[in-house]
Amino acid sequence: MNVLFVSPEVNPLVRTGGLGDVVGSLPLALKKLGIDVRIICPFHRECKGIESKTLKKNFVVKIRKKSITGSIRQTKLGNSDVPAYMIDLPEFYDRNGIYSDEHGDFPDNAQRAFVLSQVALELQSVTSWQPDIIHAHDWMAAPVCAYVNAIPSAKTVQPKIRTVLTIHNLQHQGIFSHEDFKTSGLPESNWAMDGFEKDGLLNLLKGGIQHADKITTVSPTYASEIRTKEYGCGLEASLEYRGADLMGILNGIDESSWDPQEDSSLVKPINPSRPKSGKLACKQALLEELNMESDIDSPLFGVVSRLYDQKGLDLLIELLPQLMAESHANFAILGSGDPHEEQAIRELSVSFPHRIGCFIGFDDGLARRIFAGSDFFLMPSRFEPCGLAQQYAMRYGSLPIARKTGGLADTILPISRGEKNCNGFLFKNASAKELWDAVQQALEVFANNRKFTRMRKNALSRNCGWKYAAEQYIQAYKWALEMP
Repeated sequence: MNVLFVSPEVNPLVRTGGLGDVVGSLPLALKKLGIDVRIICPFHRECKGIESKTLKKNFVVKIRKKSITGSIRQTKLGNSDVPAYMIDLPEFYDRNGIYSDEHGDFPDNAQRAFVLSQVALELQSVTSWQPDIIHAHDWMAAPVCAYVNAIPSAKTVQPKIRTVLTIHNLQHQGIFSHEDFKTSGLPESNWAMDGFEKDGLLNLLKGGIQHADKITTVSPTYASEIRTKEYGCGLEASLEYRGADLMGILNGIDESSWDPQEDSSLVKPINPSRPKSGKLACKQALLEELNMESDIDSPLFGVVSRLYDQKGLDLLIELLPQLMAESHANFAILGSGDPHEEQAIRELSVSFPHRIGCFIGFDDGLARRIFAGSDFFLMPSRFEPCGLAQQYAMRYGSLPIARKTGGLADTILPISRGEKNCNGFLFKNASAKELWDAVQQALEVFANNRKFTRMRKNALSRNCGWKYAAEQYIQAYKWALEMP
């Protein structure tokens, strides 16, 4: 089976977050299961240092009825033998940023999405390799599903290419104008309630939902949530209509990249079967790195997060003064985003310099050291399609405390289910009160060394690789190929 991933980003070529991580990891697992998987993404400015070769044949696409000629650069996905193709079109992709720059979103993002989708279909003419399945990721790749369906039957190579669309975060939909739609070259019939139109505007993700043969999202719970008004972000009707073709497949993580026994960022390896000495060494080093003079025997809570409404860190900010007064908990916080939340965290770290350490920004090494050095990891998200950070945390022996939503509900076994298998803490509603109760429950467990040690070992032993997810994606591909 030949599968082509279409995505605006892929790690390690270029990434902004979880989407890039998934597209960079899942193909490796599929390859091990015998799938001929390849990836196409734009040749962004950040990709210029990557060793690649330019393929001999060019491609031609049409935007605003204008023919545009470009080339394809070929490289490999990291150290694997998975081919990665990069679309070399400087006028669309040679910029500071993938989706935006310091001035905001790029105004031609719709056209950049149309180019990505069209070139995915032109890849066969350049490489002589044809996919059986085109696997599109999120709104910028979603139009490819419609372009496949728009191929005239006389030109369709048999058997027909099938499409699978994965929604990584429904909040990001790619909303533009009807005039932007007219630049796509897609049939005008695609502009309709059962196509790309939503409330009089162009909605790229909706178009993909309507046109894809199968739709997946990144956790079973999120697949159910997005069919409701609370989580559907205005697309719940479309998702309910396509419900029979929608499935949730839980993301894994790259266990070779996230290995506490081999991670060079850590001062000492963490052995999953005997984690205590490694965790203590990492904890002590983290306290020193953040200039915290806290007692190493006191519980340390970690945060690695973007700071905006979805992530719920405003709930923690509200609680921190009370936690400082009424507990012996300490906090190591890494994040950036909302200026008000950034400033609030800075001020709290100044008020409690020995107990709250913070770094505003992002540092991959520090993120890993927080996962390794903390006893607990906080993710009070208002919604979370899957979540990778809680899986990284458990992999490094930090117990997650999270809201019961999306992939958090699917990966964390709360203590209420019994001591034998539990590996974290969940609370139901996005409120400071319920987060407080969950933190208090964690503090009680920390005071009971036997329970805490068992839960930590449960977290460390959780299977979080990609093999099972890859098997489920292969089943989705087979279902798509079986469609009439």
